[in-house]
Amino acid sequence: MPAVEVVAAIFDMDGLLTESESRWRQAEQEMSDELGLGLTMADFEHTMGVRMLEVAGQWFAWSPWEGPSVAEVARRVVARVVELTAGAELLPGVSAAIDRCRAEGLRLALCSSSDSALIDATLAALGLEGVFEVVHSAENDLHGKPHPEPYLITASLLGVEANRCIAFEDSLSGCVAARAAGMRVVAVPDPSARGSGQFGFCDATLESLEQFDGSVLRRLVEGTSVPSLSRPRFHLAFPVDDLEQARWFYGQVLGCTEGRSADVWVDFDLWGHQIVAHLDPNHGGANVATNAVDGEEVPASHFGLLLESGAWRALVERLEAADIRFLIEPQVRFAGLAGEQLTCFVLDPSGNALEFKAFNDDRAVFAV
Repeated sequence: MPAVEVVAAIFDMDGLLTESESRWRQAEQEMSDELGLGLTMADFEHTMGVRMLEVAGQWFAWSPWEGPSVAEVARRVVARVVELTAGAELLPGVSAAIDRCRAEGLRLALCSSSDSALIDATLAALGLEGVFEVVHSAENDLHGKPHPEPYLITASLLGVEANRCIAFEDSLSGCVAARAAGMRVVAVPDPSARGSGQFGFCDATLESLEQFDGSVLRRLVEGTSVPSLSRPRFHLAFPVDDLEQARWFYGQVLGCTEGRSADVWVDFDLWGHQIVAHLDPNHGGANVATNAVDGEEVPASHFGLLLESGAWRALVERLEAADIRFLIEPQVRFAGLAGEQLTCFVLDPSGNALEFKAFNDDRAVFAV
C-alpha cells in the first residue's frame, strides 16, 4: 500500500530551533528559589515540553505556596524567559532543514507549547519571522502536549490532514503528541536523552538537524523506515559448532526471529539487534578467561542485552523452563550501589557466554 503523500512540515520551537532549555531552567530555578520550593534540575527536566501553566500547577501540587497564583507564577516565568531570549541563536542544521522542506514543496508551520509572546520574541531573535505559514501556540488549547490537540489544531489551520504532516520535535511529550495526531515524527532529543529507547516509536531519531539530509527526508516522504541515528543497532557475528543447536537456543529458547541464512551462517533478530551465528566446527567452547565482578567470576568475553526488569524475569523463566544451566545464577549485582542491576549468565550450546541484565532506572546504566 503506497504511503500517504506528505505535504507539510511542522516544527516545535524550544529545544529544536534554539537551545532554550538553559533559559527555561534559569527562569524556573529563579522562581523556585523565590517561592522556596527547593526544585531541582531533575524536576524541571521531568516537565520538558509541557505548557508552563501546567508546569506551575504541578509545582503547586508538589509543594503548595502562599502568595502569587499558579497563573501568575507561570506568567512570571514566561516573562523571564522572554527577557533571556534576546540573544537566542539557531541550533546547527535548522536553516538547512527548513530550506530542504521548502525545496521539497512542503508547507511550513510551527507548533509550540510556549506562550505567543515567547514565540514572537524567539522567532524575532532567530530571524525566522514570516518563515512559517502557520504559527500555533498551545497556551489556550484545551489540552497541551503530550495530548495531540496542539498538532491537530496546527494541521487544521494549515488545511491539511494530520497524517500528511511530518513533525519535528525534541521532547518526548512533543513526540508523543505528534505521533498521537497521526503524524510522521522526527525526534532530535536533548543531549541528556540521546540514545534513549523512549524515542523508539519515532520514524527517525537524529542527534542534530544537521543529520536531516535529503535521504532522510525522502524516506520519510516515501514512508520508509529510517534507521535511528542516535541509537544504532549493534551487529555481532560469533562462532558456533552446530547451526541447528544455535537455531534451537536463539530461536526457540530466546525467541529470536530468524532472518537470512546460508549453509554456514544464520541471522537472528536479538530484540532489534542483528546477530549472526557462523559455523566453526573447531570452535573451542566455553571461554576460560574470567574477571571478578562483585564476587562472581565473569567470562571476559560475552554479549547480551539490557532488558526491562519484567522482560528480564520473563526471559529467566524461559531459560529455566528449557533447563538451560546458568553459568551465574540470576541475582542482584551491586546491591544498594550505583549501577544496581539484575543479572544472569548462560552458555549457548557452543559455549558462548551471554549476559542478560536489567536496571530499575535506565539512567543507572552508566552510573558511577
